[in-house]
Amino acid sequence: MIATPESQPKAQRSIVRRLAVRLALCVALLLSAVSISVYVSVGYLQEQSQTKLLAIKVHKLIETSSAMLRPGNQDFLRLLQVNSAKRHGSRLVLYHANGDVFYRDPPGEAHDLSSLIRSRSFSLQSADGQMVLNGRFDIDIAEDDSRQQALAHLLVLITTIGALCSGLLAFLVVRHGIEPLRRIAAQTQQMSATHRLTHLHLSAPSLEFSPLVDQFNVLIDRLEASRIQLEAFNSDVAHELRTPLTALIGKTELALSRPRSMEELTQTLASNLEDLARMSSMVNDMLFLAHADGGQHARVGSPRDLRLLMSELLEYHEPQASERGLQLQVDGDLTAAVDEPLLQRAVSNLLSNACRYAVPGSVVRVVLGTRAAEGTQAVEVPSVAVINEGPEISASALRRLFDRFYRGDASRHRDGMHAGLGLAIVAAIARMHGGQVWATSDARHTEIGIALSSG
Repeated sequence: MIATPESQPKAQRSIVRRLAVRLALCVALLLSAVSISVYVSVGYLQEQSQTKLLAIKVHKLIETSSAMLRPGNQDFLRLLQVNSAKRHGSRLVLYHANGDVFYRDPPGEAHDLSSLIRSRSFSLQSADGQMVLNGRFDIDIAEDDSRQQALAHLLVLITTIGALCSGLLAFLVVRHGIEPLRRIAAQTQQMSATHRLTHLHLSAPSLEFSPLVDQFNVLIDRLEASRIQLEAFNSDVAHELRTPLTALIGKTELALSRPRSMEELTQTLASNLEDLARMSSMVNDMLFLAHADGGQHARVGSPRDLRLLMSELLEYHEPQASERGLQLQVDGDLTAAVDEPLLQRAVSNLLSNACRYAVPGSVVRVVLGTRAAEGTQAVEVPSVAVINEGPEISASALRRLFDRFYRGDASRHRDGMHAGLGLAIVAAIARMHGGQVWATSDARHTEIGIALSSG
């Protein structure tokens, strides 16, 4: 068989690494956004500072020119020449209206500017308005640009180092944080090694891990209960089948031990057939319970008058009741959508059980009505109960009444065709209808019933 990409197991990836990388990327994006904001803000502030510096320089020139600029007067020109050395990193040029140069800063280191400059044009006018000069003031911004570039490199470095450090820190923190998961994995591996199911334990309660551990422990309890139930079920099945099989083998061996008449062989076969019928009934009941445990649901039909259905069922059990002088009656009215064969089987089991243990001459009642749904008092669901007068069932027996192969007596004697599965089948039918069973008993009455689903 050629392994396809779908059939090949996927490589396992570390959650710790993935979280660390994602956190590092998130921090990198955050730091990048902050760095870009800082870079843009600093650039904007530098531009505003340069513009303000140009405005101050030009404003001083305008004030000075209005006071000193005169046609034929060289005072303003001499002042510009004297102050040229103070204008380091800048350059001033003034023109007459006809384009001739009035003043230009002399060439030299102080006024040799780079290609990165910021300029402002302006006009100067003498106080009498007879002389007008046009000018341009340049300042060198190469140093500011250099600082801006250095800031950019620093921000990139900070972002990179921050992302790497946050990723490493996240790796360590997450690895430490999921240490309880490692301990849980070690505990489950120990279970695999010892083949024993035990509860998981956390060294310290955790809001994130405690629900997982609690649910796992609940599952362990359910599995353990199922295992115990399965072992008990297997033991009960072996016990229940061993007795009739032993009887069959013994009677058959006895029949074959010497020649028998046709009448004797017929009696042996009839007895064997009775045991085989009992075993067949038990196997069918076990198969039905297996289907119910597998999630099979009742085939619910349209709503039906259950009083009529119960009346038909009482007619079937009339001979059994008559043997012990019992009276059968139906109380109440109820219309509900049910699986009729299943409900008849469940109530039939309850009636058989009631007739078997009822006080001779008493009344066995089938009560139709409603009952509060499990877990709530606000919702009423249809219910069918069978009530008989008889001996009180102990509280310990009531808790196990619906267990498979359970009998109230400890002797585990065989009572006719009954193998202790009747009430277990009743509980299974209730579950198939989405309902539940209940049982109560006191010194006078015993009541066992089925609460059906409201849907």
